Amino acid sequence: GDATALGIGLPFGSMPAQKLIDLIQQALALGAIEVRLAPGRALLFLGLQLSGCSSLRDAAATLGFVTDAADPRTRIAACPGAPACASGRIATRDIAETIAAEDRDILDSSLTLHISGCAKGCAHPGPAALTLVGGENGAGLVVDGTAKALPAGYRPGYDAARGVRRIAAAIREARLRGDTTAACLTRLGAAGVAELYRQE
Repeated sequence: GDATALGIGLPFGSMPAQKLIDLIQQALALGAIEVRLAPGRALLFLGLQLSGCSSLRDAAATLGFVTDAADPRTRIAACPGAPACASGRIATRDIAETIAAEDRDILDSSLTLHISGCAKGCAHPGPAALTLVGGENGAGLVVDGTAKALPAGYRPGYDAARGVRRIAAAIREARLRGDTTAACLTRLGAAGVAELYRQE
């Protein structure tokens, strides 16, 4: 049969080296002849037969790579954060994984969620609908702004995902038929969203 290509995404733009090595070794064993960097923080595996594509996709999913365009992690921009980055004040990747697992239904194409370990905002320098930013007071929430903006509310860094869970619950309650997450956030208002995040 004809050889084909398979794209595999890197969640939040990176993966531990050993997982990359494991994936590359499996790709080579399945007949891949080349691996290229691709747009969207992805890898493109060339030369695979269809059966090899399916097997590699399954292996990649098991290793934690993005194998589906609907993966909620594609809606989250997260830097390495603590402990990987000396500037990081919060464990951004852990927070992002928790939100992606628990509140995936609010992560639609209308929303950009940025989780930044510090105010530099390296992973997403532009404004986002919701930004969690690590600082001296914990994980701050910025609504419709950048990581450099003054947060409207704080939670302890380890508890940031719970604050987002409260916002997600309000979005589900406010959602009208056909509504996007962005439309719900607009109706809730920046002050209301910040209050939900701060609640214990």
